[in-house]
Amino acid sequence: MKTNRPKIKVPVEGIDLIIDLIILAILLFIWGYACISYTTLPDKIPMHFDINGEVDGYGGRTSIWVLLVITTVITVGMYVLTKYPHIHNYMEEITEQNAPRNYKMSCRLLRFVNLFTMLVMLYIVYSIIEKASGNDIILESSFIYIILAFSVVMPLILYVYILKKKKDTSSKK
Repeated sequence: MKTNRPKIKVPVEGIDLIIDLIILAILLFIWGYACISYTTLPDKIPMHFDINGEVDGYGGRTSIWVLLVITTVITVGMYVLTKYPHIHNYMEEITEQNAPRNYKMSCRLLRFVNLFTMLVMLYIVYSIIEKASGNDIILESSFIYIILAFSVVMPLILYVYILKKKKDTSSKK
Protein backbone atom coordinates (compact mmCIF):
# COMPACT_ATOMS: atom_id res chain seq x y z
CA MET A 1 0.00 0.00 0.00
CA LYS A 2 1.32 3.39 -1.00
CA THR A 3 1.16 5.75 1.97
CA ASN A 4 2.19 8.80 -0.05
CA ARG A 5 -0.93 8.76 -2.20
CA PRO A 6 -3.23 11.75 -1.87
CA LYS A 7 -6.23 11.12 0.36
CA ILE A 8 -9.12 12.92 -1.28
CA LYS A 9 -12.84 12.48 -0.99
CA VAL A 10 -14.34 11.19 -4.21
CA PRO A 11 -17.62 13.00 -4.94
CA VAL A 12 -20.60 10.67 -5.22
CA GLU A 13 -22.40 11.33 -8.50
CA GLY A 14 -25.97 10.45 -9.39
CA ILE A 15 -25.03 7.16 -11.06
CA ASP A 16 -23.05 6.14 -7.99
CA LEU A 17 -26.01 6.84 -5.73
CA ILE A 18 -28.36 4.91 -8.02
CA ILE A 19 -26.03 1.90 -8.08
CA ASP A 20 -25.68 1.97 -4.27
CA LEU A 21 -29.46 2.15 -3.85
CA ILE A 22 -30.01 -0.75 -6.27
CA ILE A 23 -27.44 -2.80 -4.34
CA LEU A 24 -29.19 -2.00 -1.06
CA ALA A 25 -32.59 -2.87 -2.54
CA ILE A 26 -31.31 -6.23 -3.81
CA LEU A 27 -29.70 -7.00 -0.44
CA LEU A 28 -32.93 -6.16 1.43
CA PHE A 29 -34.96 -8.20 -1.07
CA ILE A 30 -32.71 -11.24 -0.63
CA TRP A 31 -33.02 -11.04 3.17
CA GLY A 32 -36.79 -10.51 2.95
CA TYR A 33 -37.26 -13.37 0.52
CA ALA A 34 -35.22 -15.70 2.71
CA CYS A 35 -37.09 -14.66 5.88
CA ILE A 36 -40.47 -15.19 4.26
CA SER A 37 -39.46 -18.52 2.73
CA TYR A 38 -37.53 -19.92 5.70
CA THR A 39 -40.46 -21.50 7.58
CA THR A 40 -41.51 -23.47 4.50
CA LEU A 41 -38.04 -24.82 3.74
CA PRO A 42 -37.31 -28.49 4.46
CA ASP A 43 -34.64 -29.39 7.02
CA LYS A 44 -32.20 -30.25 4.23
CA ILE A 45 -31.78 -27.79 1.35
CA PRO A 46 -29.60 -27.81 -1.77
CA MET A 47 -26.49 -25.69 -1.26
CA HIS A 48 -24.31 -26.59 -4.23
CA PHE A 49 -25.03 -27.21 -7.89
CA ASP A 50 -22.86 -28.81 -10.57
CA ILE A 51 -22.15 -27.32 -13.97
CA ASN A 52 -25.45 -28.68 -15.31
CA GLY A 53 -27.51 -27.15 -12.51
CA GLU A 54 -28.01 -30.46 -10.70
CA VAL A 55 -27.83 -30.50 -6.92
CA ASP A 56 -24.61 -32.10 -5.70
CA GLY A 57 -24.45 -30.80 -2.14
CA TYR A 58 -26.93 -30.27 0.69
CA GLY A 59 -26.95 -28.42 3.97
CA GLY A 60 -29.30 -27.69 6.81
CA ARG A 61 -31.87 -25.01 6.21
CA THR A 62 -29.95 -22.71 8.54
CA SER A 63 -27.22 -22.72 5.88
CA ILE A 64 -29.22 -20.08 4.05
CA TRP A 65 -28.35 -17.63 6.85
CA VAL A 66 -24.64 -18.31 6.44
CA LEU A 67 -24.95 -17.51 2.75
CA LEU A 68 -26.83 -14.29 3.53
CA VAL A 69 -24.29 -13.20 6.13
CA ILE A 70 -21.45 -13.82 3.68
CA THR A 71 -23.35 -11.85 1.02
CA THR A 72 -23.90 -8.97 3.44
CA VAL A 73 -20.26 -8.90 4.57
CA ILE A 74 -19.04 -8.85 0.96
CA THR A 75 -21.51 -6.11 0.01
CA VAL A 76 -20.73 -3.90 2.99
CA GLY A 77 -17.02 -4.55 2.57
CA MET A 78 -17.04 -3.42 -1.06
CA TYR A 79 -19.11 -0.36 -0.12
CA VAL A 80 -16.63 0.58 2.61
CA LEU A 81 -13.72 0.12 0.16
CA THR A 82 -15.22 2.84 -2.07
CA LYS A 83 -14.55 5.25 0.81
CA TYR A 84 -10.79 4.52 0.73
CA PRO A 85 -9.71 4.73 -2.92
CA HIS A 86 -6.13 5.60 -1.95
CA ILE A 87 -5.60 1.98 -0.86
CA HIS A 88 -6.86 0.44 -4.14
CA ASN A 89 -4.46 -1.02 -6.69
CA TYR A 90 -3.75 1.09 -9.77
CA MET A 91 -1.94 0.54 -13.04
CA GLU A 92 -0.10 3.84 -12.82
CA GLU A 93 1.59 5.97 -10.21
CA ILE A 94 -1.01 8.03 -8.37
CA THR A 95 -0.24 11.74 -8.21
CA GLU A 96 -2.16 14.82 -7.08
CA GLN A 97 -3.07 15.45 -10.73
CA ASN A 98 -4.40 12.01 -11.67
CA ALA A 99 -5.81 10.94 -8.29
CA PRO A 100 -9.34 12.36 -8.77
CA ARG A 101 -9.80 10.59 -12.12
CA ASN A 102 -8.28 7.28 -10.98
CA TYR A 103 -10.10 7.27 -7.66
CA LYS A 104 -13.43 8.01 -9.34
CA MET A 105 -12.91 5.22 -11.88
CA SER A 106 -11.81 2.74 -9.22
CA CYS A 107 -14.79 3.49 -6.98
CA ARG A 108 -17.20 3.24 -9.91
CA LEU A 109 -15.64 -0.08 -10.98
CA LEU A 110 -16.02 -1.39 -7.44
CA ARG A 111 -19.68 -0.32 -7.38
CA PHE A 112 -20.39 -2.20 -10.61
CA VAL A 113 -18.60 -5.31 -9.35
CA ASN A 114 -20.66 -5.07 -6.15
CA LEU A 115 -23.88 -4.73 -8.18
CA PHE A 116 -23.14 -7.75 -10.34
CA THR A 117 -22.06 -9.74 -7.29
CA MET A 118 -25.44 -8.96 -5.75
CA LEU A 119 -27.21 -10.13 -8.90
CA VAL A 120 -25.32 -13.42 -8.76
CA MET A 121 -26.15 -13.84 -5.07
CA LEU A 122 -29.81 -13.05 -5.76
CA TYR A 123 -29.86 -15.74 -8.43
CA ILE A 124 -28.14 -18.26 -6.13
CA VAL A 125 -30.43 -17.63 -3.15
CA TYR A 126 -33.51 -17.72 -5.37
CA SER A 127 -32.34 -20.99 -6.95
CA ILE A 128 -31.64 -22.60 -3.57
CA ILE A 129 -35.01 -21.63 -2.10
CA GLU A 130 -36.97 -22.61 -5.19
CA LYS A 131 -35.23 -25.99 -5.53
CA ALA A 132 -35.67 -26.64 -1.80
CA SER A 133 -39.37 -25.77 -2.09
CA GLY A 134 -39.76 -28.45 -4.74
CA ASN A 135 -40.17 -26.09 -7.67
CA ASP A 136 -38.54 -27.49 -10.77
CA ILE A 137 -36.50 -24.56 -11.95
CA ILE A 138 -33.92 -24.67 -14.65
CA LEU A 139 -30.54 -23.52 -13.41
CA GLU A 140 -28.59 -22.14 -16.29
CA SER A 141 -24.90 -22.26 -15.56
CA SER A 142 -24.38 -20.04 -18.59
CA PHE A 143 -26.23 -17.27 -16.72
CA ILE A 144 -23.64 -17.33 -13.95
CA TYR A 145 -20.80 -17.23 -16.51
CA ILE A 146 -22.39 -14.29 -18.32
CA ILE A 147 -22.87 -12.38 -15.07
CA LEU A 148 -19.30 -13.14 -13.99
CA ALA A 149 -17.99 -11.98 -17.36
CA PHE A 150 -19.91 -8.72 -17.11
CA SER A 151 -19.13 -8.18 -13.44
CA VAL A 152 -15.40 -8.84 -13.49
CA VAL A 153 -13.94 -9.13 -16.97
CA MET A 154 -15.84 -6.41 -18.83
CA PRO A 155 -15.35 -3.65 -16.23
CA LEU A 156 -11.64 -4.44 -16.06
CA ILE A 157 -11.29 -4.35 -19.84
CA LEU A 158 -13.20 -1.07 -19.94
CA TYR A 159 -11.08 0.34 -17.11
CA VAL A 160 -7.81 -0.58 -18.84
CA TYR A 161 -9.11 0.79 -22.16
CA ILE A 162 -10.09 4.14 -20.61
CA LEU A 163 -6.76 4.42 -18.80
CA LYS A 164 -4.83 3.63 -21.97
CA LYS A 165 -6.89 6.09 -24.01
CA LYS A 166 -6.38 8.88 -21.46
CA LYS A 167 -2.67 8.10 -21.25
CA ASP A 168 -2.37 8.21 -25.07
CA THR A 169 -4.16 11.55 -25.31
CA SER A 170 -2.11 13.08 -22.49
CA SER A 171 1.18 11.94 -24.05
CA LYS A 172 0.24 13.53 -27.42
CA LYS A 173 -0.10 16.96 -25.83
